[in-house]
Amino acid sequence: MRNRPMNTSYRRQQGMVLVVTLVLMLILTIVASSAMQMSTLQERLAGNTRDTVAAFQAAEAAVRVAEDVLEGASVGAFNGANGRYEICAGSDTRTACQTPDWNNRNSNDWIAIAKNLDKVAKQPEYVIERYTAVENPQASLDANKPLETYEFYRITARGYGISPNSMVVLQTTYRRN
Repeated sequence: MRNRPMNTSYRRQQGMVLVVTLVLMLILTIVASSAMQMSTLQERLAGNTRDTVAAFQAAEAAVRVAEDVLEGASVGAFNGANGRYEICAGSDTRTACQTPDWNNRNSNDWIAIAKNLDKVAKQPEYVIERYTAVENPQASLDANKPLETYEFYRITARGYGISPNSMVVLQTTYRRN
């Protein structure tokens, strides 16, 4: 006695194993490909973050150097040389007003710091701009006391990361008594 229904059922199922295996292989390939892409993306993000942090630290070093220059006894002339510029307020044309070339990465208007930083593509640079001196609004109205004036400076520093394509620009205002 033969059991025919089992035999025909068996013959129909022989091709299904191949189809199911191929579908499972396709799903595994898609999952593996996605995992590789995510891993590559994470690696790029980590590299870019490391590059940006290096550029930020270099720019901070340039700001500190510029602040040290301003804390010195003699600051020097603000005539557009040595990274020092005079900022003219409004339409004041009595002084020679010059501005640094912000768009040019290779401009000579910027001063590179003397300290040699490691692991950066280019040494950080800074520019100091002097604002017009301002009188202290809290000063005494006593005629016998001279008015206290404040000198304000804008420091702009740019630092480069590990690659020359990454650059961070920091800007701060500094008050000197």
